[in-house]
Amino acid sequence: MKTNIRAYDFAELLAQAPDEIEILSLDCFDTLLWRDVQAPRDVFAGIDMAGGALEPRMWAEGAARRAARLRNNDTEVDFQAIYERLLPNAGQPAIDAAVAHELALEARHCFAFAPTVALMRAAKERGLQVIIVSDTYLNEDQLGTLIARAAGQDVRDLIDRIFVSSAFGVGKGNGMFKPVLKELGVRPEAILHCGDNRIADQVAPDTLGIHTAHLVQFDEESTERLRHEAVAAAMIDPTARLTAPISQTHRAEVAMRRSDAPADMLGHDVLGPLMYDFACWVKDEVAEMSDRLGKQVRPLFLMRDGHLPLESFRAAFGDDTDAAPVEISRFVSSSARLTDRESLKKFVLDAVDRASLDAVSRALMLFGHEAKKLTKLSPAAFCKAVTKPDMARKILARSAKFTDRLVAHLNRAGVHDGDAVMLVDLGYNGSVQNLVGPVLEQRMGLTVAGRYLLLREEQQSGLDKRGLLDTRHYETRALHSLCMCVAVIEQLSTVAQGSVIDYSEDGEPIRKEVDIKGGQSAIRDQVQAACIEFARNAGKQVIRGSRIDEADARRRSAAAVLSRLLFMPTASEIALLEAFDHDVNLGTTEVVRLLDPEESSAGLRRRGLSYLNETGRMFIPGELRQHGLPLNLALFTSSRFALDIRNSDFAVGGIKLPVILMGGGEDGVHLFDAHPTAEGFYRVNIPVAQTRWTPAVQLGAICEWAQVDSAQWHRMADFDRNGPASGAEAVVIADGMTDEAGGLYRCEETGFLMAPPPQGNDAVVLSVIFRPVIWRQTGIAQRQAA
Repeated sequence: MKTNIRAYDFAELLAQAPDEIEILSLDCFDTLLWRDVQAPRDVFAGIDMAGGALEPRMWAEGAARRAARLRNNDTEVDFQAIYERLLPNAGQPAIDAAVAHELALEARHCFAFAPTVALMRAAKERGLQVIIVSDTYLNEDQLGTLIARAAGQDVRDLIDRIFVSSAFGVGKGNGMFKPVLKELGVRPEAILHCGDNRIADQVAPDTLGIHTAHLVQFDEESTERLRHEAVAAAMIDPTARLTAPISQTHRAEVAMRRSDAPADMLGHDVLGPLMYDFACWVKDEVAEMSDRLGKQVRPLFLMRDGHLPLESFRAAFGDDTDAAPVEISRFVSSSARLTDRESLKKFVLDAVDRASLDAVSRALMLFGHEAKKLTKLSPAAFCKAVTKPDMARKILARSAKFTDRLVAHLNRAGVHDGDAVMLVDLGYNGSVQNLVGPVLEQRMGLTVAGRYLLLREEQQSGLDKRGLLDTRHYETRALHSLCMCVAVIEQLSTVAQGSVIDYSEDGEPIRKEVDIKGGQSAIRDQVQAACIEFARNAGKQVIRGSRIDEADARRRSAAAVLSRLLFMPTASEIALLEAFDHDVNLGTTEVVRLLDPEESSAGLRRRGLSYLNETGRMFIPGELRQHGLPLNLALFTSSRFALDIRNSDFAVGGIKLPVILMGGGEDGVHLFDAHPTAEGFYRVNIPVAQTRWTPAVQLGAICEWAQVDSAQWHRMADFDRNGPASGAEAVVIADGMTDEAGGLYRCEETGFLMAPPPQGNDAVVLSVIFRPVIWRQTGIAQRQAA
């Protein structure tokens, strides 16, 4: 027998095992004992050492292995040899204490994989022996103790023998199975060995005639995703692999996913752990606040984006929880918060800076001729007009009635005067709580708190707010970088219904129409179903010997999962999200595309890498992923650390391009620098002052074939102010250049593109984006000289 088996089928392995099997042999790490961290070395982050112990601990092990190879030709070492290298001047008591501490760390991070334990129990029922054969620097007693502490004594009691490579001086891949067979005194065909390492656990024992099963923990995409989550963790958390491990509390559940459909992978492996970790944290926060207040706190999940968090919460903790959905949007919160003329003034001054006057008018409940007249004003005049006494009284009266209807809506959800409630949402500013919290406290005597997946307040509100990810653990600029693309999470979490814009007298929500495509809703439904399935089954694959506090590990894991999705999405995730529109959710029907890869490709061609800092695209990392991970890492780094990177920083590798400037009485050829942007394209900028030169760009001098992407005129006053200026397409006249296919030109040596300047007196700049397809030999010298 020689087979590969996925983790979700592992418990049933013996159903396909030959009858001659007498012994079930198991690898230990990543087969019986799994870790809740990304890599084994993450455990070393818990060792107390100035500057971080992870690298020194790894260096010490490497040095010990090299010394063993030189001294005895051994390939394996034990704990003693490693710590003698790490602590060369320490006595034996200090080394013993250090070894004990590392074993305690391992026990904290290890757990038994439930399917493996089920397989062991099935083996015992068949009368088989169960042995462990492990590549490890632990000795037999240490590994046995670790299994008991991490998995429980009952799991340890299932094991008849333990064999470790440190005792033989050789690993499984290099010959360890021969002495194991000798000690067991059985034929190779009597053993079925299972493990996650294809070479050590399958190829090596198979050559001896041992039956083998290679445990495939993860599919290729999951393996890459988990690795990239570790990259994201290191970016977002300065303590990662310094004083804290890179936590991945969802590894066992990811291994158990059966469907490889992209929507199921995104929902189960990504949103699943994110929403489950959020749900666990909210539950803990409800308990803490209830204890503090001495009365039960009611969690209210804000629709629409709170839909998936609520369903995940219910899946994890049961439908009989006090959690309830309420429909309170930013729009209705704005309408309800207007309690006096001062609050009206404050709201209007802030709102006109953030939204259109149409949207502000709707929030002020101005309709028909009132809105039509006022929205024609300038923002300053609008503010003045709506805060005049007569208009203010009208708006405040409408707001008071609106608040009555909002109170009725909360009553329908079971909220009554004097209750304590927790508003639960994705975040990121807690705007609904800012707007409506004080009103509800005044009108209903509620105690109001807010709990968010991601919290990065723009202003220090002083309200009772917390986030699973907030400034208690992460810098504001790190949180802000995650907020840039939060629309992705919003669209995956929402429910397919319009945003609430009003309520009936009895509190029934009145929603605006929404024009979201059916295909988008179908994808989202599948993603959400997989996410909820994760929450329903979370923790069922994990067996621990003792309870541990996982809250901090879940937070770190959630931060890595979220950061990875937002900045390093996979190709399958991007393919799903390309179908999505984003609902702006300001009481309007406005939607925008969530991502448009071609738009970003055009931006890169025209601006180069500085485009990463200059664009305001909805999900720019998803658009960039087609160009390879380096661009995404550049964007992640720049956003995470707020790096001041500008276009001039990339002005390298340029070429000299001859341009004829005609007109003004002084015709002549001038050399302009053309700098690389992206995909082999160059950009040349040609300033044209009030004298109105007519530039003729001599592409034929350097190219036999050239592709012209665009030629645009820009106002010089607006151009290159650390951002893309709006430009007007130039009318170009080709001379000595033949357009063979949509901007692909065959160029004579004297060929040029001429662009007459636009009418007007403003100084302008002609920006031409082109790609040399075939360089002219005489132009290569020019290029190299530049």
